[in-house]
Amino acid sequence: MGGVAGNPVSSPRYQPHLAQRPRSEAKRSRIVEIAMQHFAEQGYYSARVGDIAAAMGIAKGSIFQHFGSKGGLFFEVYKPAVRSFPKYLDTPAEVKDRGFFEVLC
Repeated sequence: MGGVAGNPVSSPRYQPHLAQRPRSEAKRSRIVEIAMQHFAEQGYYSARVGDIAAAMGIAKGSIFQHFGSKGGLFFEVYKPAVRSFPKYLDTPAEVKDRGFFEVLC
């Protein structure tokens, strides 16, 4: 599978989102929120799981425990971003000028 500018990108291994305890689910949601901002600012290739973990004050192993890989994390970030896109398209021009990820975060 080809990636941006011809860089190969492997598909993330899908890990089913199993029912989790509320605290774990809240942590997972917060990781997705921070990662969305980080991927938007840095891009996929420059984003580092360690930096995302550091921004949250957690070990990067905790992120891998929830998502399996950087690709798995990106996939979980991508899903709500895509679902939000129609809402973004319907926003006033002054909001659109701030950018898609700025509106989401």
